[in-house]
Amino acid sequence: MPAKQFMVKRMKIFITGATGRLGGALKRHYVTRHAVVAPTRAELDLSKPDEVAEIVRGIDFDLLINCAGMISPDECERDPLGALRVNAESPAAIAAECQRRGARMIHISTDYVFGGEGDSALSEDSPAQPINAYGRSKLAGEQAVLAASSKALVARVSWLFGAVVPSFPDQALAQAIAGKEVSAIADKWSVPTIVDDVATWLEHVFTQYPETTGILHVCNSGEATWHSYAEATLAIAYEFGLLKALPTVQMQRLEDFPNFFAKRPRYTTMSNARLAGLLGEPPRLWQEALRDCVRCSRLSV
Repeated sequence: MPAKQFMVKRMKIFITGATGRLGGALKRHYVTRHAVVAPTRAELDLSKPDEVAEIVRGIDFDLLINCAGMISPDECERDPLGALRVNAESPAAIAAECQRRGARMIHISTDYVFGGEGDSALSEDSPAQPINAYGRSKLAGEQAVLAASSKALVARVSWLFGAVVPSFPDQALAQAIAGKEVSAIADKWSVPTIVDDVATWLEHVFTQYPETTGILHVCNSGEATWHSYAEATLAIAYEFGLLKALPTVQMQRLEDFPNFFAKRPRYTTMSNARLAGLLGEPPRLWQEALRDCVRCSRLSV
């Protein structure tokens, strides 16, 4: 279940990457209770770390949530130096400015900092051993942010869905509605996570536990492959009448995608035990969150 209701102190919140799936959700959730500043990429370009600190210095805020980043593994693999600028150097500059003024920073990171060789849920203390440029740049960003700001919190997320930016469930459902074959990878595991819950959980943490620092896994409970994720999406859609028949989801393997420029880690399921302790209850299962997402889908037969 999402975090319980709580009293909210109005804050001045600076959100980067607000045109993305998570940043947009945070902006929509917080704008009615907080003073939100959300510059566009043209106004704050993280590919230019030399300019970032000066721009951030000119904005008044209590909390900065950095959702911006270069997130395509293949794009990062082709431009590793660019990935480091966006995912590590600019976040470090932002963290240093937050430290200078005594403001809080939450830096969004990823399950791709893990190498994917295990088969049990990964805690915040599990070794981070990224296998591609994206993961390496995000791990470098985590380390740089935590080194630069004593008040920083790194929030790792995985397989985000929900809100208005189309995500994997929307794509699978659209294919099924169009009568196309639906297929998905069956040998890669992580935790699908709805952005609405992330917004609620983060607000709980930064208002109720403002001293929380370090690394926090912010994800729903359970685990899935892309294949089981697609199957669950279509089963829920069928139950709600969005599909006239329930199609079979064809299985694929990672090795079926030789065109992937970057290697993908196979197993990156994160434990959310630390988050559960802060919330006072376990985060709800991803399947429950998915039901909410599909129920609100704008797609129809």
